[in-house]
This record gives sequence, structure tokens and C-alpha cells, in this order.
Amino acid sequence: MLQLPITYVDVFAARPHEGNHLPVVHSADQLSTATMAAFARRTRQSETSFLQSPTVSDADYRNRIFTVESEIPFAGHPTLGAAAALCHHAGTPDRELMQQSMHGVHRVSVSLDGNSGTVSMEQSACEFGDELDAQALLRALGLPEDAAHPTLPVQMLSTGLPMIVIPLISPEPLHSARIDRVALNQALERIESGSAMSLNCYVVAEESEGEWSARSFSLDVVGGEDPATGSAAGPFGAYLRERTGLSQVGISQGVDMGEPSRLRVDTSGGIVVSGDVHIVGTGTVSLPDA
Repeated sequence: MLQLPITYVDVFAARPHEGNHLPVVHSADQLSTATMAAFARRTRQSETSFLQSPTVSDADYRNRIFTVESEIPFAGHPTLGAAAALCHHAGTPDRELMQQSMHGVHRVSVSLDGNSGTVSMEQSACEFGDELDAQALLRALGLPEDAAHPTLPVQMLSTGLPMIVIPLISPEPLHSARIDRVALNQALERIESGSAMSLNCYVVAEESEGEWSARSFSLDVVGGEDPATGSAAGPFGAYLRERTGLSQVGISQGVDMGEPSRLRVDTSGGIVVSGDVHIVGTGTVSLPDA
């Protein structure tokens, strides 16, 4: 058995034990894909990160990201949390890193003071997909048809992990949303056959100018809801810039889960997603080698 360092990070969190929790396993080169997948299922977190040596010359490390269902090409809070864990473990609190994931290489900037700090990442350009009929998605989330925003359409977007933004007319229905897994699976399969499991439904409502509330529902996270979703916040920021001209947006997420999260998106030059992080635990984990 391998004895590997592990770090636990709360990401997009105003304080420790809020936000989206991330286990990060270091020095994971000798782990098989099956072992990583099995450990991720055991953690029961939205995602689990495994840090390995890069396989491309322009990256500092490779981040393999697993949900309880499968390995995914890219995700937001695992990107921020893994970079923070790497810097904390290495004793390099302020550092700019190039992270390799299945989606490619991204720049990540870390600034830590002890166990806490801020991390930001540059996401890929947003791919704008089809505008979609909202009715089946709203029904699957327990929302009435008149909850849809009158001028902002439902649309498929991606900066590395496909998502569907679902703008609502006001914050009130957002808090009453409840996932029907069977109905959501059927609705998503009609949209993206074969990829329904990993599609995020990012349901959003404007609170005030530049401030939005969000909830993220998907079939590959425990309980069906994610407390903070950087891979959805980035394309949503690009969506707002495209349709409203807004380039700075603050997003509150996870409040209805009791895991309040705060995400910041800046699209004034590219797409940059940032948030606060807190190292809440370190140790070792025993895992079988390949």
C-alpha cells in the first residue's frame, strides 16, 4: 500500500467549513484509474483531485478530477482547491501555476496566508451552444413554466465542461427548486444523448446589479446539487457579458444546502474565476499502487 499525502480544502468559502469541500491526493503517479475512481466514490464529495506529474512540457502538474460517477475533463473548484493544496504542501504560498487537466492547460494564481487565501484561474474561451426549450428542465426541477426569465434564454455553454444556464425571472422560485432525478435524466438525454450524467443545470436569478444567486443540479454529484460550480460560473459570466455587457459578477451558491459559497467572475479580459480557499486538514491516506 502507498502512503500518500492528502489535503482537504474548502473552496469558494468565506470561512472554513463552508463552500465546496475538496480532498486532494498528492504524489498520485502510481495510482491506477480504478483506484482513483474507487476512492472518489468513497469520499462522497462533488469531486476529488489526484495530483500527478505532468505529461506536457508547459504544465507544472496534472490534476485528475473524479466525481462519484466518473473522471471528468475539467472542473472549477477542484482546479482552485488543488492549486491551493499543492502550494500549501510545498510551502510556496504565492505562486502562479500551469495546471494540466484532460481539457488542456490553464493558468492558476495562488496567494495564501497560512491556511487561507485566494485562488484564481483562467478558463478557456466560452463555447456558446444551442438555445433550449426550458419547459422540461423547469418541470424536472419542480419549477413552474412562468419562472423562466422573459428575455434571457436557456442555453448550452462550455469552457471545458458542458453546462446549461437556466435564468429565472426572480430569486423566489430559485429557493424552491427540487431535483427529480428521473425527470431530469429524461430531459437531459433529449438534449445531449450519452452525456446527461455530467451536464450541470446552472439555475440563476439576479439579486441586484452584478449580483446573482445560483443553484447547480446534476446527476453525477451526491444528492444532485453542487454547493459551488466554477466550471458553470465561468461560462455564465461569458453569457452575461454577451447578452447584457456585464463583465464583473458575484455569485452566491450553496446557500439552500447550508454550504454557502461565493464565486467571482471577471470577463473583462478572458474568463477568470476566483474565490477564497481554506486548508482544513492534512494527513496521509493508504491506497494500493497500480
